[in-house]
Amino acid sequence: MKIRTKIILLSSAIGTMILLSFAVYVSYFTSKTLENKFYIRLEENARMLGTHVLNSKIYKDKSYYELSNQFINQFSFGKNFLVRVSKQGKQPRYEPLLPMGNFFFEEAIENGRAELMLNDTAYVALFFEDKDHNKNLVVVSSAVDEFGKAEHTDLNQALISGVAIFLFFIVLISFYFADRLLNPIASINKRIGLINISNLNLRLPHKATKEKDEIEVLISNINDMLNRLEIAVKSQRSFISNASHSLRTPMTIISGESELALNSLDPKHPAHYSLEMVSREVDRMNLIVSNLLLLSRTGYDGKVQNMSHIRVDELLYSVKESEGYLNDNHRIYLDFSNIPEDSNLLTIYGNQDLLFIGLSNIISNACKYGNDKEVKVSIEVVNSKIVIRVTDQGIGIPDHDKPHIFESFFRASNVGSIYGNGLGLVLAKNIFELHDATLTIDSTEGKGTIVTITCPIADF
Repeated sequence: MKIRTKIILLSSAIGTMILLSFAVYVSYFTSKTLENKFYIRLEENARMLGTHVLNSKIYKDKSYYELSNQFINQFSFGKNFLVRVSKQGKQPRYEPLLPMGNFFFEEAIENGRAELMLNDTAYVALFFEDKDHNKNLVVVSSAVDEFGKAEHTDLNQALISGVAIFLFFIVLISFYFADRLLNPIASINKRIGLINISNLNLRLPHKATKEKDEIEVLISNINDMLNRLEIAVKSQRSFISNASHSLRTPMTIISGESELALNSLDPKHPAHYSLEMVSREVDRMNLIVSNLLLLSRTGYDGKVQNMSHIRVDELLYSVKESEGYLNDNHRIYLDFSNIPEDSNLLTIYGNQDLLFIGLSNIISNACKYGNDKEVKVSIEVVNSKIVIRVTDQGIGIPDHDKPHIFESFFRASNVGSIYGNGLGLVLAKNIFELHDATLTIDSTEGKGTIVTITCPIADF
C-alpha cells in the first residue's frame, strides 16, 4: 500500500472516529437531557396534583384511583395515579394498576421521589405525608415524551448527515495534504531516477535555509552519499584504467619470453616443464584480468554501446564454432526444432560482442562441467520472449553452493581440478541484465544443469 493511500485512510479513519464519538456523545447527552427535563415536568404535575389532593378535604379509602386534570392532558398518554400507603409500612394497601413492583413505591417513600422509564413511558412518584388522614399519599404521574423523542430523532438525523458531510470534507482535505506532503518525496524519486553511474555529478535541489525540515535533511544526506559514491567510482575507474595498462604489459612480456624460452629449450630439459607452467599461468592471469576489466566496465553506466539487431540463432552458431575451435572435445548440439518461421521473432537488440561473451561463458561452462557429454542448446519463443536453454549432463551444483553462484570468484565445492576463475557466470549475468534479459539456473548435483536465458524480442 502506498504512503499516500495510508495517509488518506489513516486521517479519514481518525476523523471518522472523532466525528462518530462526538455524535454519539451529543446524542446521548441530549437524550439524557430531554429525559431529565421530562421527568421534571412530570414531577411538577405530580406535585401540583398531590398538593391539590391534600388540600381538598376529600379522602376515599381504596388502593388507587386515577384523576385527570388540566395539567396531565398536555402529555401524550398522560395519566395520574393516587396510591395510599399506611404510615407504618412502605407498600400500597392495594396493588395499583402500574407495571412496576413495590420497589418503586419503597424508593419514593424512602427518598420522597422515584423515577422510572419502562417501554418509552416515564413514571415519576412523589411521596406526601398526609397529617389529616391515617394513610400517606403517593402520587404517580406517567406519560410518553413523544415531543422529546421526535426532537431526539431529528437531532440524530442531523448528526448522521453532518458526520457524512464532514467526512467527505475530511477525505478531500486528506487528499490535499497527502499530495502536499508527498510531492517533495515524489520530486526526489523523479530526480534520483535520472541519476546513474554515468552522471553521478547530478544532485538533488534543495533550499539553503537555516531551519531544515525532515525532507531537507533527507536531500542533504542523499547528496552527501552521492558525493562519496562519485569519489569512489572515480577512484575505481582510475584504478581499473591504470591496472589494465600496468598488468597487461608485464604479463605480455612474461608470456613472450616464456614462449621464446620454450622454443629454445629441449623438451627434455628440466626447465621446460617450469616454463610451460609459467606460460599457462600467465595465460590464466590474462584471462582473469580481461574478465575483471570487462566485468567492471559492463557495470559502469547501465548502458550498452554499439547496439544493433542480432539474430539469436546466428549468434549461437558463432559461439558453437568458436568453442569447437578452442576445444575439439566440446560437443554442442543446437536444437532449432521449435524456432518460429518469422525470423523477426528471433531478433534481439543489443551489443553483439557482449552477448557473444555472455553466451560463450554459459556454453563453455556447460561443456567444461558436462563430463564430456553432449551439451544441448535450444531456442523457442514463449509469451513474446526468446528463451534460450543450455542443458548439460554434468556434475551439477550442490544445494549449499547455489546461493553463491553469482558471487565473484566463487566456485562450487565439487569442481575438483577443473580449471576456472569464478568470473564467467557473474560476467554473463551482468551482460544479460544490461540487455533486459534474465538468467536462471536449475541444477541437480550429479545429474546436470539447465541454464535459461530469457530475452526480449527486438522492436522494429
